[in-house]
Amino acid sequence: MRHILIFSGVEEVKVKVINEKCEKSAADDKTLPKSAYLVTYVKEEKITYDIVMADSRVEIFDHYWDTYKEGLQSISWTKGNVNPRQWNSNNPSPPKKKVTKKPRKRDE
Repeated sequence: MRHILIFSGVEEVKVKVINEKCEKSAADDKTLPKSAYLVTYVKEEKITYDIVMADSRVEIFDHYWDTYKEGLQSISWTKGNVNPRQWNSNNPSPPKKKVTKKPRKRDE
């Protein structure tokens, strides 16, 4: 995954490229985050697809418009169903604690 930082004035805008120069069918993957977009643009007279994430569609548009101008064709949703906060998280689930039983005292 590649991160693109765009500085506009004081604000910092992040566009995360999940899959660059991929097939259009990659957008049908349901394991993508819900906030992922399929960007279609023309580069060197060839239609190219990227799957990206950002806080808003405007940030994606600004980045691709600045880069490709009229080559930008569309920005559409992917079919991802995963919560963006849980997608691709590197935090493993905590290990389960073992419960040990204490031996019972017997009255003799």
